[in-house]
Amino acid sequence: MGNKNNLYKPENYYVRVIKYAILQIIAAILIILWLMPLYALFVGALKSNIAAASTPALLPPSKPSGEAYYFVWHGFGGIYGLIGLEYPLIREILIDVPIAALATLLGAMGAYFFYIIMDRHYIWSTIGFAIISLATYLPVETTTVPLIQIVTSLHLYNTYYGVIIAYLMFYIPMAALLMSIFMPSIPKYLLEAAKIDGASDWRVFWKVMMPLLVPGFLSTFIFTFLQIWDNFFIPILLISNPQEMLLSVAVRQYAGGYAIIYNRSFAAGVVGSIVPLVIFIFLGRYFIRGLAALGGGAKGV
Repeated sequence: MGNKNNLYKPENYYVRVIKYAILQIIAAILIILWLMPLYALFVGALKSNIAAASTPALLPPSKPSGEAYYFVWHGFGGIYGLIGLEYPLIREILIDVPIAALATLLGAMGAYFFYIIMDRHYIWSTIGFAIISLATYLPVETTTVPLIQIVTSLHLYNTYYGVIIAYLMFYIPMAALLMSIFMPSIPKYLLEAAKIDGASDWRVFWKVMMPLLVPGFLSTFIFTFLQIWDNFFIPILLISNPQEMLLSVAVRQYAGGYAIIYNRSFAAGVVGSIVPLVIFIFLGRYFIRGLAALGGGAKGV
């Protein structure tokens, strides 16, 4: 009773209020710092090229103009991009979304495989998982020569299929590593009960594991999608045709050559960020749930 009464003392109440206020202030500062680059891009694209190059990045334009957004939007695809694949924005969406989903699904299958054989073959499971971890942390740049050789030998250089294969090679291991962190959050007695009822591993994965791993699956999908969307090295390495470049490479064309078109470069950065922002806005709650699952005690296999 004495401890309960202490909670309601005025000094304890004020301490809690002060702590809460400090946390809110810190969160607000972090949010502002996170939004500042996006704000600078947004207002910079509303300026003329001269104003964007000569005025402070955070200063709003005196005479806003949407010319840069109009030019970049239609250059990347915009409304007309829905007609075909000749625009980098549409190509990027049609490649990245299904590939991120496929990499996440195959990664989940790989993580489940190591999860169920952990008790049966501990040594081989540990070795296999170590290989996956090594593949995840291996920089893409170190594989330049073998990657080009593999894609060229398959006659897929300068095609989107070569880029897709490269994405899967690098991001399936990463997805498997991430999904392996969520797997232990599922109690093994559920899997054992399904096994006793005669369910196969394939059925256990789809009927037991996947419905319970939706937050972790979507968290991994979001992270994998962002990694693929922001990847610049693989598209520029495997596609040399300017007419087939993906969005991450197309953004660069506004900041190269003989001069930098500042306002259009800013607009390209904003337009290139729209799809990831939309996906994160609509699926962000699942991403948070996935992080909460990690905080609840999930550990790697």
